[in-house]
Amino acid sequence: MTDKTAPTDEPQNNAGRGFHRLGAHIGFLIAILLLAANMRGSIVGLGPLAEIIGTDLALSGTQLGLLTTLPVLSFGVLSIFAPRLGQKFGLEATLLAMLFFIAIGQGLRASGSYDIMVVGTIILGAAIAVLNVLTPSLVRRSFPTRVALVTALYTFTMSTGATVAAFISIPIRNAADGDWRWSLGIWAVFAAIAFICWLPMLRYRHKAVVPASLVKISLWKNVEAWWLALFFGCQSLMFYTGTAWVAKVFIDSGISEAEAATLLTLFNVFGIPAAFAAPLIYSKFRNKKLAMLCLHIPLIIAVPGFVFATTELPYLWAVCLGLGQGSMISIALTLVGMRGADPQTSARLSGMAQSVGYLFAAIGPVLFGALHDLLGDWQVALYFLFVVVAIQICAAMRAGSPEKIGGS
Repeated sequence: MTDKTAPTDEPQNNAGRGFHRLGAHIGFLIAILLLAANMRGSIVGLGPLAEIIGTDLALSGTQLGLLTTLPVLSFGVLSIFAPRLGQKFGLEATLLAMLFFIAIGQGLRASGSYDIMVVGTIILGAAIAVLNVLTPSLVRRSFPTRVALVTALYTFTMSTGATVAAFISIPIRNAADGDWRWSLGIWAVFAAIAFICWLPMLRYRHKAVVPASLVKISLWKNVEAWWLALFFGCQSLMFYTGTAWVAKVFIDSGISEAEAATLLTLFNVFGIPAAFAAPLIYSKFRNKKLAMLCLHIPLIIAVPGFVFATTELPYLWAVCLGLGQGSMISIALTLVGMRGADPQTSARLSGMAQSVGYLFAAIGPVLFGALHDLLGDWQVALYFLFVVVAIQICAAMRAGSPEKIGGS
């Protein structure tokens, strides 16, 4: 009897204990990286095609903006519900289902019909919202002694996927004789491939059992959880505001459109190595407050330069902004994984932090643009960045505490 039941129980036991050696479970690590590759690429790929899609479908600016805003709003509104799905169905089964919905959502976005594209965008945003929240919990549970390293790897992959998506969208459209639907449809195929690769991971399926003592804990009443949520919100707002408006600020300051596009590319590209390095740097510091301050140095350099000397050293400001923001998203996800008292608390903490964070992110670009429209220039809007970075640094000092959230 023992020999027959041991193989059945072993995967579940491994899922509960976690994998302490990366090399021995490289397949599970690759599966996590496949999730990461689908978490941004399928969204970012629309950006370079926005003007072309708007022209082909005769869309208004509001209609076109909805296609880019809906995913971020979905992150903010739906993130809070993701931990319940993971608890009810198990992390692996839930994540597998979300890959299926990403493939469906992206396939609908490639339909060429605006109404169907909106439905597909909602499905896509909802699925990625769940991936955003549950992946840190999966990392915490599966690699408990390697949280910083695995988070570095998957945020690196996530950032790379976004950059690749932005880079290949136009070439794929050109290769398809101007049909932009192929540029969106390729991500449906990629999600389907990831879905197939994830099927073997179901052998590790594990339903989280939440201790009664933890059920009573409300993270919404926990001060430390709010500091982490505030930090996540500030860094999200900075990233999405930068992505939306950095190029426009450079152009309005007298830089050519081609050079502004290059600067925006640098902003995104330099975020990739920063996303990988930041968790590793953070984990090496005993003094976590000092670690946070050091990781904010690129932003401390970039924001004043970008505001007061926009055209003097634009490449330096773009690189430093990219390094700073790439570091921050990676650190935020690392903290979500590390600070929860257990994997289940990490999932709930991830849901809270990302719900607050992405609602902040959805407001940021709109507020930034509204200040410009109201006052006729960028100066006051740029001062707004000082306020956000100052709050972010203060929140980071508390969010980086080694104290566990939700512990007894």
